[in-house]
Amino acid sequence: MYGAIEAPFAQPRAIILGHTISALIGVGITKLFLLLPPTEFNNYYWLAGSLACATASTVMAITKTIHPPSGGTALMAATSVEIRAMGWYYVPVVMLSSVLMIAVGLITNNMQRRYPMFWWTSAPLKTKRELEEEKAEKETTETAVERQISGDSVEKQEDALIVTLEGVVVPEFLRLSYDQRQVLDELQGKIREYYHDPEHLVSHSRSLSTERSLHR
Repeated sequence: MYGAIEAPFAQPRAIILGHTISALIGVGITKLFLLLPPTEFNNYYWLAGSLACATASTVMAITKTIHPPSGGTALMAATSVEIRAMGWYYVPVVMLSSVLMIAVGLITNNMQRRYPMFWWTSAPLKTKRELEEEKAEKETTETAVERQISGDSVEKQEDALIVTLEGVVVPEFLRLSYDQRQVLDELQGKIREYYHDPEHLVSHSRSLSTERSLHR
């Protein structure tokens, strides 16, 4: 959290949820093992700690809240006598500790750097099917916009310099320097970013419809 602040594992979501999930799982598994007689538990507390750490790691991976130190949070719930005595009170203590760590990180890490990189997540949390459906819908929208642009644009000429979503077309007689070509590539990139934004796509489609109605 203080040495590798750009890592996804060091962001607030992973810290708070990772520690909370691990504390809940650690206390829950420990409570189950405490149903054994005290002498039996002393022989199997290592098993409780192993199961707690492994289960917490699995749940964090499924929920995409991996925070490596949280494995120790689950392990301590089973192996530490003091924490076992706390019981379920261990969970709010862990949550409060996580918030305090983030508060310190916000102060120290923003002096000369930027933290956090994101508050919630930078990775998609949706299912693979939902991501594929969104991708297909996005491609369909982009295709429709490209057709509108090509249909409304003037007829292409061989002596014209053209910047479109697909790329930059430079006529053969025109010789550009490296800096000039870089400017065109940056312009093409901005056009692509513009039409990849759903809000801009909607506004652009409305403006095209309005312009056509005015011409009619």
